[in-house]
Amino acid sequence: MRCTNIRLLVNDYEACFHFYSEILKLPLLRGDENSRYAEFDVDSGTRLAINQREVMAEALETDAADPKLPHQDRLAVIFEVDDVDTTAAKLVADGARQVMEPRDWTAWGIRAAHFRDPDGYLLEINCPLLPVAAV
Repeated sequence: MRCTNIRLLVNDYEACFHFYSEILKLPLLRGDENSRYAEFDVDSGTRLAINQREVMAEALETDAADPKLPHQDRLAVIFEVDDVDTTAAKLVADGARQVMEPRDWTAWGIRAAHFRDPDGYLLEINCPLLPVAAV
């Protein structure tokens, strides 16, 4: 697994977008002030991403304000793998708590599965969706 993104799941996307792009002056790689998702270059192989918190809660079919999970979806650590299904099956067999089985997220261009660590933090494993070959 290769850590590709540290994703901050933020409440005030616009303010955070301006902070990272204008105050920290991080080069923007993807997204804009209205997209609810953006990636910034942090001069390493790992990117810093911000995501509107509700977007992730909707995608995982969870409640972003669930008081039973106080750490839920404030941060996600993203790992790229060669095969999401095989890696997810191995993680589950080894005792990892899966919260979303592997599925294609076509809007995001990835196949991903989601897990929680023992403290409730969100982990994602993903791989890029291959473009469909023209026939």
